[in-house]
Amino acid sequence: MGLETPPPLSLGGKMGRFVAPDRGVRETVIGGQKYNPDKGGIYNVDNKRHQELMKREGYFEASLNPYSQGDRQRGFTCVQCGFDGWFRKCGRCGHEAETPNEMENE
Repeated sequence: MGLETPPPLSLGGKMGRFVAPDRGVRETVIGGQKYNPDKGGIYNVDNKRHQELMKREGYFEASLNPYSQGDRQRGFTCVQCGFDGWFRKCGRCGHEAETPNEMENE
């Protein structure tokens, strides 16, 4: 699936994790760069412009989709990159938190 390149939009400079709008999508090419999903179907994209293009084409950000605000407050917040997750080891950068929601404790 080839995509045209629009003007860049800021997404905060973080690696994005995206899910295709259809499980049948096996790869996508943006600006000559090919992206393939990992075993879980997640596309890891660090180019901000490519992230925005994927969103415009219907890809959505991978998340744990908490059921309530209380669910969101549990877990761990990485002090290195700010990623909120359910596991002690950050799924984005690999930093290991010492306490739940470590960022709030410092």
